Amino acid sequence: MSIHYPGSFLKLLLIGFAFAIFPLLWAFTNANIAFDTLAEQSEITIYNAVRTTRAARTLQEQVYLMERSIRQYYVLQDEALFMNYKQADTKFDAAIVELQQLTTYRPQLEKIHTLRQQTRQLNQLILNSIGTQTTQLDFLDTFSQLTQQIEAIIDENNRAIDKTSSQLTLAAKKTQRNLLIQSLVLIPLALLVAGCIAFMLARPIRRMDKAIKALGEGDFDQEIAIDGPGNLRVLGQRLDWLRAELKELNEQKQQFLRHISHELKTPLTAIREATELLNDGIGGTLSVQQAEITHILKDNTIRLQRMIENLLNYTKLESIQLKLDLQTISLPDLIIKVISAHELTIRNKQLVIETVFNLEQITADHEKLTIIMDNLVSNAVRYCPDLGQIKIRTGEDKQRFIIEVIDNGPGLDQADQEKLFSPFYSSTHLHKSLISGSGLGLAITKDLVEAHGGSIVLAPSNQGAHFIVTLPKNNKN
Repeated sequence: MSIHYPGSFLKLLLIGFAFAIFPLLWAFTNANIAFDTLAEQSEITIYNAVRTTRAARTLQEQVYLMERSIRQYYVLQDEALFMNYKQADTKFDAAIVELQQLTTYRPQLEKIHTLRQQTRQLNQLILNSIGTQTTQLDFLDTFSQLTQQIEAIIDENNRAIDKTSSQLTLAAKKTQRNLLIQSLVLIPLALLVAGCIAFMLARPIRRMDKAIKALGEGDFDQEIAIDGPGNLRVLGQRLDWLRAELKELNEQKQQFLRHISHELKTPLTAIREATELLNDGIGGTLSVQQAEITHILKDNTIRLQRMIENLLNYTKLESIQLKLDLQTISLPDLIIKVISAHELTIRNKQLVIETVFNLEQITADHEKLTIIMDNLVSNAVRYCPDLGQIKIRTGEDKQRFIIEVIDNGPGLDQADQEKLFSPFYSSTHLHKSLISGSGLGLAITKDLVEAHGGSIVLAPSNQGAHFIVTLPKNNKN
C-alpha cells in the first residue's frame, strides 16, 4: 500500500498533531458553548423568578396596606391615611405591570389583567365615594377577593418557576448526554487519527531499522527504499548508497581472501611435501636434533594448512547460501572417525577420550556435521594439557539431538566469552583462551549448526570448556 507523505518529517508531525487535536478542540468548543448557554439560561431563569416572586409579594403587601388605609380613612377621615392608600395603589399598579412583563403564560396573563381591571374599578368606586355622605361601603369587601386572586397568581407563579427549573434541569441533562456522545465519538476518532499518524511515522522508521539490521548482519543484496517524508527518503537513499559500498567492499574482501588462501596453499603444499621427504630420510639420515626440527616443521605446516582451509571454508560459507544434504547418519561412527583424524596428537599428549553414545542415528548433512565435530574435537585436543581428558556425549529429547564436547583444558577467559563465535577474533589471553589461529573454527561451526536450525552454546564449567550442540529432529531444510 502506497502512502503519500509530506515533504518533511516535521511537516508530518505538525499535520498529525493538527488532525489529532482538531476533534478534541471541536468537542471542547462545543462544551464551552453548551455550558455558556446553560449558564445564561440559568441566570435569566433565576433573575426572572426573583423578580416575579418579589412582584407577587409586593401585590400582597400593597393590597393589604390599601385595605387597611382606606378603612381607617373612612373611620377617621384623615387625609394622611388617604394619601397612604394612594401610594399603596401606585405601588400595586407598578407591581402588576412588572408581573405582566415577566409572565409569558397566557392564562396567567389573563388573571393578572383581570386583577388589574378589578383593582381599577375598586379604586374608581373609592374615589367616587370620597366627599359623599354615603354609608354603603360594601365594595370594600372586594379586597378579600383581590387577596384570594393574588394568592392564586402567586401559586401559579410558583408552579411556573418549578416548571422552568425542571426544564432547565432536563436541558442540562440533555446537554450532558450530548457532550458524552460527542466525547464517545470524537475521542476514539482522535485516537484513530493519532494511531494512523503513529503508523505513518513508525512504518518508515521500522523499515530503516530493518535495513540497518540487515546491513549489520551482512545482507547487502536487498535494495534499501524508504517510503516516508522527504528527509527520511533522502536518508534511505544514503543508506542504500552505504549498502552498495559495503557490498563492494565485502566482495573485494571475499576475493582477496580466496586469492590469498590459494596463493598460500601452493607454497605450503611444497613445504609440507619437502618436510615429509626430509622426515622420511630421502635426503639422508637425520640426527636427533634434525628430526626434532622437521617434526616441528611438519606440525606447524599441518596447523597452517588447517588455518588456510578454515579461511577457505569461511569465505565459501559467506559467498553461497548453505544447502543441506540431509541423511540418516550413524553418529558414533562419525565421531570415532573424527577422533581418529587426531589420533597422532592424542597419542603424543596421552589424552584420555571418553565417549558416551546415547544416540545412534541422527538426521543431518554428513559433510557439515563432520566439520562441526572436527572443529570442536580439534579445539579440545589442542587446548587439553598432557594427560588431559576429553568427554564426548550424545543424547536426545523429544525435539532435539544433543551433542556435548567437554575438556579439562584452561577454558575460556571471561573477557572472550561474548565474542567466542565471532570470525577473526583473537583473544588477548591466548594462553588461556580457546580462540587462537585464524579465529574461524568456532565461527564456521556456529554457521553450520545454525544452517541446520540448531544452536551451539558454551555451558558454564568449573574447568575447561563445555560445548553443547543441539540440532532439531524435524529439520526440513
